Amino acid sequence: MGRRKAAILNKACCCRWSAAISLSIAAGFALWQAARLTTEEVRDPRYLHEARGAVVTAGPREKRSPTRSTQLSLPLETTTNTSPRQTARSRTSQSPPQVVWEFCSGQFQTCECGGRMRWGTPEKFEVFEPKEAPWQCDFIALGDPAPGDNSKVCECEVLGARPREDLEWVFCASQFMLCECPGRIRWGNGKRWKILRHQRHQHLQSVKCTTDLGDPAPGDAGKHCECEVDPASDFVSYVSPAVRKHSASPKVTSCNIFESAKQGEAWDREQWKAVAGLCSGQALSLPEAGADAMSVQSLASMVDAWISEGFSNNYARLYRDGWLEEAFVNFIGSSPSQTKWALINEQLIRSVHLFSTRPIVVIHFGMVTPREWDPKKYPRLVVMHAAPFPTAVFRRFDLNKFRSLLIARVKTGIQLDSDQFVAPRVDELFRRAREEGSETYPMPILPVHFLKNEELPMYPGPQGGVTMSGGKSHVFDRYCRKGKCSVTTRWGHAHPTWTFWALPFVGTWLRRHLRDETLPAVAGPQTELRVTSIDVDEDLLNIGTWEERGQKQWCKYDVMDPSDFKILLHERVPPRSCNQPPPIGADAIFHPAGAALVFYTAHHAVDPNTSASLIDQLDHHFRSGKLPPPVFFKGCFYQDGAALQQAHPDVRCLI
Repeated sequence: MGRRKAAILNKACCCRWSAAISLSIAAGFALWQAARLTTEEVRDPRYLHEARGAVVTAGPREKRSPTRSTQLSLPLETTTNTSPRQTARSRTSQSPPQVVWEFCSGQFQTCECGGRMRWGTPEKFEVFEPKEAPWQCDFIALGDPAPGDNSKVCECEVLGARPREDLEWVFCASQFMLCECPGRIRWGNGKRWKILRHQRHQHLQSVKCTTDLGDPAPGDAGKHCECEVDPASDFVSYVSPAVRKHSASPKVTSCNIFESAKQGEAWDREQWKAVAGLCSGQALSLPEAGADAMSVQSLASMVDAWISEGFSNNYARLYRDGWLEEAFVNFIGSSPSQTKWALINEQLIRSVHLFSTRPIVVIHFGMVTPREWDPKKYPRLVVMHAAPFPTAVFRRFDLNKFRSLLIARVKTGIQLDSDQFVAPRVDELFRRAREEGSETYPMPILPVHFLKNEELPMYPGPQGGVTMSGGKSHVFDRYCRKGKCSVTTRWGHAHPTWTFWALPFVGTWLRRHLRDETLPAVAGPQTELRVTSIDVDEDLLNIGTWEERGQKQWCKYDVMDPSDFKILLHERVPPRSCNQPPPIGADAIFHPAGAALVFYTAHHAVDPNTSASLIDQLDHHFRSGKLPPPVFFKGCFYQDGAALQQAHPDVRCLI
C-alpha cells in the first residue's frame, strides 16, 4: 500500500510539473504576443499607425456558455473527508432560483471570490465553501469533476443577484482599448462574460479590456467590454446612439440616405456605387460570400452614422447638402478623457486648427467621446458616431478606416491616423489630390513607404512572410513568382488622399472583406486570394491598388517620426550642393532615384507632450518666417513638386 501511494503521489507531482511548464510556456507566448500587438506602442516600422484590435488567443475555444445570470442547480452537502476537497459538494438537486453563478477565471488561473466557488463545467462541477485566499483553478488543487474537458472554469456565487431589467448593456471598448463606465463593466463576448463589480466610491471606473481581466471566452477574437448604463441617467445622454439598442437621434448617413440621392450630382452617384454592395447586395450579382461573412443586416448598418452631441452647429455650418468640399478625416475607438489616445487625438485636431483652413471629421467608434473634443474651441471639428464592427464575426479595428471614408462624405479628402499631426502648408496637398484623383484615375493615392517591398515583413522570404498578428502572410502569394513580383507600385503607407471618384474603390474592397469574398485565381499556382486573409487596412489598400493596376504614389508626406521635423526646424545655412543620399531610399523598379520627404504631416506622434511642443515650435517658426520650404530631397529644400521636378527630373513620386 505504501509503494502504491508513493507511486500515485509521484505521478501527480510529474503531472503537476508538466502542466506548470506547459502553462508557463503558453503564458510567456501570450505575453509576448500581447506586447507585440499593443494598440499604443507598435514599433514595427511597417505599422507606425495605430494598431488596434489585435488578437491574442489563449487556449482552445470553450464549449460551455456561462452568462451573467446563469441559474444552475446547486448540489446538496455530501459526506466530507480530509482531502483537499473536503468542502466540495456533488450535484444532486436543483438550487434555489435566486442563486447566480458568474465567471471568475479560466483553468490554470486564480479566482478571487467572496462567496462560494464552483469548479467544472455546466454539467459536471463541484462547489466549495467561501475562503479568504484566492482559488487555484486546476485539477490538482480542486480535483477533476469533468476529466478530459478543457472548458472547465471557476465561477463565483452571487446570492440574491437579479439584473435590473431597466438597465442596458452597451458596447464600451474593443479588445486592448480602455473602457470607462459609471456602472458595472462586463468583459467577454456572446454569452460568455466576466462581470466586474462597480466600486461605489468611484464615479467612473476604467479598465483596459485585455485578458488580464481573465478570459471568459478563450480563443474568441471578438472579446470586448460593455458598460451597464441606466437609460434614465444623465450619463446616457453622452453615450453614442450607435451603440444603444434604441435611439431616437436622426442619422446623417445611411443606406436609405445614400439611395435617395443616387440620381443627384456626380458625387452622390459615386457614393451610391460605393455602398450598393453593402446596402442592397441581395439585389446585385456579387461573388459568393464566405463562411466569415457578416449578415446582410450588419452590412447595411456599416454606413449608419449620427452627429455627436454638441457638434450639430458645426455640421450645419460646414456641410452643404450633406457634403464637404475638402476635409481631413480621422477615425478612433474608445478614448476616455485625459487618457493617452484622447490627448494624442487632441493634438491632431489642434494642429489642423492652427495650420489649415479645412475642417476635420472624426468618426468615433466608441461609447463616449472625450471632453477634450470641444466644438467651440475647435469650430472646424465635426464628430460623427458609428457602431463598431459586430463581434460575432471578427474584423480588425483598423478596417474602420474604409468605413470612415464612406461616412464622412468628403469630395476631396486627406486621411489622418490619430498618431499624426499636420504642419504648415499642408493645405497645398488638397489641390494636388484633386488634380491627381479624377474620373480617369478613380483610386486613393498612398504616400510611398520608407521600406522597399522586399524589406517588408510580409514579403515571401526564405521563411515566408508574416502578418501583423504573426501568422503566415498571403499578401504577395498572388503576385510573386521566383523572386519576381508583378505589382504596380512600391508599398504605400495607409494614409491615402482621395476624391469622390475613388469612393467605389473604397466601398468595393470593404464589401469584399466584410463578405469574405475570394479573388479568383490568376495565372500560376496558389493565386486565389481570400480577402479576409488580408490582415490590415494598409495591406488591403495596397492589394486593391495592385488589383486595379494603380501606379500613382505620393512622396513621403507622412514623415516617419516627429523627431524628423528637427530637419525643418534646425535648418540654418543652405547647403552648397544637393548631393546627399535621398531621404527615402531608392528601389530598382519604382523609385530608382529615391523619394522626397515632404513636411506636411508627422506620423508615429504617440507622445502628446512631444507633439504639443513641436506644434508650438512649428507655429512660431512659420509665423516668424523662419521655416524652410516643405519638400526635402538630397539635403535641399524645395517649395513644391514643380520645383523638385525642375531640379531632379528623375524623381517619380508625386507632390
